[in-house]
Amino acid sequence: MPKVPESVTKESYLLKSTFFYNRLRTEGYFGLFVQVKKHAKIEGPKLGWRDRTLFHISDEAWEIVEKNDIMPMLVFVHPKVLQLNPHFLKYYRSIAMIPQKGLKAISGVSNVEGIEDGKVESGRLSHGQVERLVQTINETMSTVISLALDINEKKLEGMMYATAGTKIDGSWRNSIGAEGERVIRTIIFHELFVHSEVTSVIDKDNHIHSVSEWDLGDDFDCIKVINLVNGYSILFSSEPDVTMYDGNGAIVGVIEIKSGLDPAGALERLGAMFKSFENTLAEYPNAVTILVASCITDEVESRLGASMLVRQKYITTNITSSEHEKRKFVNKIRAIVKLINANNK
Repeated sequence: MPKVPESVTKESYLLKSTFFYNRLRTEGYFGLFVQVKKHAKIEGPKLGWRDRTLFHISDEAWEIVEKNDIMPMLVFVHPKVLQLNPHFLKYYRSIAMIPQKGLKAISGVSNVEGIEDGKVESGRLSHGQVERLVQTINETMSTVISLALDINEKKLEGMMYATAGTKIDGSWRNSIGAEGERVIRTIIFHELFVHSEVTSVIDKDNHIHSVSEWDLGDDFDCIKVINLVNGYSILFSSEPDVTMYDGNGAIVGVIEIKSGLDPAGALERLGAMFKSFENTLAEYPNAVTILVASCITDEVESRLGASMLVRQKYITTNITSSEHEKRKFVNKIRAIVKLINANNK
């Protein structure tokens, strides 16, 4: 079995880290604990817990929570809280460390994902759904708390992230290609943004946002088009992954981003890339074609040389791990869209 190139291994771990961070952010985990805690401080004291045995909260677990001076709402799900805040199910399921599939199987509630994603409005859960979810989660938490004894808020937060990480890890292997594209696109946008070269962006719903309305903390993944100060634009799509246009709508450059753990699959990915570049150059022969890849093996290098379709090539980890290489890459893009002189990169 051929040895996996170091650049591919390095890229896989780097992209996994960026993928996990982005998923934790976009799925709302970073603010979830704070949101529930704030609610617990304001409304928690008003909740009635006298019927907690009906909620399947054990006396032993309740006493441990009280002894450790933890707000009960941070540990146990109350029917009223779930009914009025259905999306909090993500928090309670996560601290109970139950996967979505497991919660569906145990509680018999089939739309767990929709509830957690905010697709169920407040007050729209049936009494039966609330009862089954509350009992399932609280029964599990009672067991965990009874065995843990030394539970505290930090550990609850850690339990939430552990469950989130397991869920995200399950979707990682099928997402490495998309994450490679996302990281490279993010680098391009970030550098153009900080150079004050962006005037507006168009999102995937075709809504335009002026640069004054945008912040680097906003969801980058929704951006489809970047409009630049000189009338040029950059489109994020597929085949090619990035397309650069001049003020008249002519293509001046394209980028294909190829990420993956399997070097043997690089040859297969080359075919789609060659076709994409060939189609572009047939109409715009002066366009600059750029390949960003996990690695470039000798055989791939040979085929690239023979095709004459690729005019610039970069290794992903060189761009992501070296400020110098990142600057070179982005300045190449800036030169193609005439933001800087090609001789002064």
